[in-house]
Amino acid sequence: MRNRVNIFTRIMIVIVLMLVPIFLMYNSSNKTSTDVVEQELLQVNLNRIRFFVEQMNVEADRLWRAAFVIATDPDAVQLQFRSSTEPTYSILESKRLLLQKLDMQSTTFEWDNEFTVYSPLANLAVSTNSKQQYDLAYFNDHLSQERWDYRHIFTERGVEQAFVRHLTTPFESPNRSTEPNMFVEVTFASENLVNMLDRFMQGSVGQPFLYHPGLSPIIPHGSEPELIKAMSEQFNRIQASDPEPADGSVKMNYHNEPYLVNYVLSSTLGWYLVDFQPMKKVLEPIAHSKRKFYEAGILLLVLGVASAALLYRNVQKPIYDLIGAVKSLRRGQYGHRIKRWPNNEFAYLIEQFNLMSNDIQTLIDKVYTEQLRAKESSLKHLQAQINPHFLYNNFAYIQSMAQLDRTKAIIAFTQHLSQYYRYTTRTEQQLTSLADEMELIRNYLEIHRMQSERLQYEEDMEDHLFKMLMPRLLLQPLVENAVVHGMESKKGEFRVLITGHHTEDGCEIAVEDNGIGMQEERLSLLRYSLNIQASENGSLGLRNVHQRLKHYFGDASGLSIGQSPLGGLKVTLVIKEGGN
Repeated sequence: MRNRVNIFTRIMIVIVLMLVPIFLMYNSSNKTSTDVVEQELLQVNLNRIRFFVEQMNVEADRLWRAAFVIATDPDAVQLQFRSSTEPTYSILESKRLLLQKLDMQSTTFEWDNEFTVYSPLANLAVSTNSKQQYDLAYFNDHLSQERWDYRHIFTERGVEQAFVRHLTTPFESPNRSTEPNMFVEVTFASENLVNMLDRFMQGSVGQPFLYHPGLSPIIPHGSEPELIKAMSEQFNRIQASDPEPADGSVKMNYHNEPYLVNYVLSSTLGWYLVDFQPMKKVLEPIAHSKRKFYEAGILLLVLGVASAALLYRNVQKPIYDLIGAVKSLRRGQYGHRIKRWPNNEFAYLIEQFNLMSNDIQTLIDKVYTEQLRAKESSLKHLQAQINPHFLYNNFAYIQSMAQLDRTKAIIAFTQHLSQYYRYTTRTEQQLTSLADEMELIRNYLEIHRMQSERLQYEEDMEDHLFKMLMPRLLLQPLVENAVVHGMESKKGEFRVLITGHHTEDGCEIAVEDNGIGMQEERLSLLRYSLNIQASENGSLGLRNVHQRLKHYFGDASGLSIGQSPLGGLKVTLVIKEGGN
């Protein structure tokens, strides 16, 4: 019969087949949603940093345009033509007026800044920064007209990084070798950009910073320097592949964590504003929704398994119990009962099955009891019969002893013979002690030994076994078979050994001889015949002893037949305690 998939397995397969498409569809939808969100986040953030860069450019351009305003101021123009030979008062008054204008110009900007005007002819400098020393050598060494230079400067706040740019007059000189008449320096500290980055970070999961190849990045407060350094190194590789990327978006990995990176180039300062956002934080709402979905899916799976288990317990398990019970009946185990009853419709079915099994067992017990009664009647009938051949031999021995006038031998022989027949013909009791059974065996063997001196017998029985109760005439058929079948074919001395000892779960009583034994093939047939249920034509044979042992001591008891170390056969009564 081929194996069939049970109901529980089928239900589990159905549950899995229902959940798998749902999970696959959700994963596909979630991936699409994640891709769309990533693109939207990249675009939105790119627009934000473009707006930030535009604000930064506007403020820097305003500062640069202020330099032109300062350069055309009358006081600044007059300063460039001052001579060091003029009275000190006049020069100081001009510097004071110009410094007031520079201070007013400086305060109109949101960024902290410094303005400086220097006249090479008069070697005079007017500046809002009183800590920096200005002379012609300073401007020749640090002149930066085409772009904003990023370097250290000295201010009232100390040494700080700043962006510096210079304007010279005349604005357009036909001869480029002509020395400038005036220098106008505009500076603003990088801290202004740091403050802007701080405001830009508020409400965002990203970490923006300003980047320029070869220079230290400008980072906001509270950022992670190591992370920004790693991102700067990766951005170096991006710039190496594209020397002047204006703006764009890329994905980077740092410590196996993906980041969304946007960058925009400031056309005014020449720096990149780079903003990177960890995808894990950006996509946390989607990941949270995904986790909730999987939790709900797992909950559905658990509920499905619980439902299937409930169905298995209340339907499949009772079916298995009924199938197992039916198989037990087929094996002849009619005492099998189903003990666990479910609280459902199967309870009635199991109850009826147990009643049916009980009826079958009762019927079989009645039939088996009748068979045992018939066997007991047959046994009593056999016990009442006298073996004519055995009796004739005994009378012949008595006659020969009488002719020889051996009165003592006749007396001893008749005593053994009378005790033997008194025991075998007593049918009112079916149980006896092992001591009485052994007394019968001794009388039987003495009768044969007196007729044939080559018969010798020994017994080695544990003393406490003699009190054991057992059915009558269990040992006598074993000894009779040994004497009748073993001694007839044996020349010389014939020995019979009877032993008994306790085992772990009962005891064993063996009868063995030194006869010619039996071939293994015939021995196997003899063992097989012990369990044949057919009649033995009324004879009290080994099979009847075997069946009586099983009846009185349980199915684990019986006869064991094998070769004896003495040379003949060894037949053992195996008795298991508590076998019934």
